[in-house]
Amino acid sequence: MTTPTPPSSAASAAAGQAAPAAPDSAAPGMLVLGISHATAPLDLLERLSETERPLDDLIRDITAVDGFDAAVVVSTCNRLEIYAEARPDASGDALRELVTRHADLEPGALDSHLYTHQADDAVRHLFAVASGLDSVVVGEDQILGQVKQGLDRSQQLERSGKVLDRAVQTALRVGRRARNETGLNEAGRSLATAGLGFFERQVGSLTGRTALVIGAGSMAGVVVAALRRSGLSRVHLANRTPEKAQRLAATADGDGFGLDDIPRLLTEVDVVVGATAATGRVVPVGTVEAAMAERAGRPLFVLDLAMPHNIAPEAAALPGVTFVDLQRIAEEGEGDEISAASVVAAQEIVAKEVGSFSAGLRLAGATPILTAMRNAAAEATEAELSRLARRLNDIDESTHQEISRSVRRIVDKILHQPTVRVRELAASSDGARYLDALGELFVPGAPGAHRPPDKTKVEAIA
Repeated sequence: MTTPTPPSSAASAAAGQAAPAAPDSAAPGMLVLGISHATAPLDLLERLSETERPLDDLIRDITAVDGFDAAVVVSTCNRLEIYAEARPDASGDALRELVTRHADLEPGALDSHLYTHQADDAVRHLFAVASGLDSVVVGEDQILGQVKQGLDRSQQLERSGKVLDRAVQTALRVGRRARNETGLNEAGRSLATAGLGFFERQVGSLTGRTALVIGAGSMAGVVVAALRRSGLSRVHLANRTPEKAQRLAATADGDGFGLDDIPRLLTEVDVVVGATAATGRVVPVGTVEAAMAERAGRPLFVLDLAMPHNIAPEAAALPGVTFVDLQRIAEEGEGDEISAASVVAAQEIVAKEVGSFSAGLRLAGATPILTAMRNAAAEATEAELSRLARRLNDIDESTHQEISRSVRRIVDKILHQPTVRVRELAASSDGARYLDALGELFVPGAPGAHRPPDKTKVEAIA
């Protein structure tokens, strides 16, 4: 079955151009299987986020499957992606079944929404994701922290690997570079700023208004910063732990409250933002309806950035309520003001970095070949010098040492150009093919890093 493959960046369509292609070469064993806002409806992504199974279990399950040596899972409100180091015998069907079972869905329920990338395409996708090019809000910077969190989780579980570690660390650097060197780094770009933009287009400036943020975690921190930049005078927070809410609220001239205070606060504030990871509805529609009855006609702006929803979506039908959630941001995101030139510039950075990363991997794959080549030459040299010493046993030690040094210098000079050339070939776009041939010469049959994955076996995923 062919699964949908989203563009290497969601911004490509907005920019009117395809992302530049990096050289067609292989990052050994790198593979991604994912589902995101680009391929699945919001209600399905919400089902994924509602699962009670911890991500730690998913990572352990993946690396317990034959053929998958390491895994990093990136999980956000808009995507679930598995990055894995896969051997040629890896079973794509097993990985697909694990994701479906993790979400507690029927077999095959995710098949038409999953996408896969292999080798350089997997690296390119990871770099684009970290750069914010595949986000609902192009260029948003929260994804950097979420990618890092995925790597940290795998490292703590000791389920990461050399290729994955290097790929994700490079992706984080590329993401920062793409933002710093292009217009993607416009101040505070996030889902919060995009959502607030809807309200500002309706009522103009938000200066002087008050807001309530539900939650006190990292997402809430981003929201508070966005609200302050929009000019709101006070930002209150409600959380299960009022003390934690108070600490963050104090940075925005607000107060911290418990969740029990939400019904009262809804009658007072102008904007309410859902930003907590709670799995159930924090604010049912009845609570919003009761609050609207006491607001004397004053409108209430609701921005729900949580997955699943913190605030009942049915509240959107209530008179006086303007309701914006992730689905609406995604649907109307095509009007994003970010320039096409900034997107293309970021895509070019990603393409160049993919080329450099893959060349580095191929170059690393040349190391065992060069070592084998030099070991073979050294063994032959020592054997010949030993034979010569036995035949010329009447020469003194000084002469013997000089002969040995001369022979070794000759061998080093002979090997110098082939060594340089092997490194050049390894770093080229066809490096995997050269390394495969050279590997057969010097390390025949060895499952070295120079061998690209067998796509005929890995393609079971697609």
